[in-house]
Amino acid sequence: MNDLISNQCEICNIFSNSSRVKILLTLRNKPQTVSSIVERTSLSQSVVSQHLAILRSKDIVETSKDGAWTTYKIKYPEIMDAFEIMKGVTKMIKEGNR
Repeated sequence: MNDLISNQCEICNIFSNSSRVKILLTLRNKPQTVSSIVERTSLSQSVVSQHLAILRSKDIVETSKDGAWTTYKIKYPEIMDAFEIMKGVTKMIKEGNR
């Protein structure tokens, strides 16, 4: 059980960075290249690459090659369900609603 709790905390820590959340939200509908993610998020190429490397090392995103292009996609689409739940909880807390 402690391992599960530790893993959950590690995943939550990964999702606590706004740049990584922006990247994941960009990837939610379809796989994207780094240049496409840069364009959609207005983050620099180096920031996007750095955070994609973190997400890839933690098995959150996966890649595929198409010639010279590397495409990134969310490995577990259920992550977006968790984001929607957090969005709702955040809204309730902010508004003080139960």
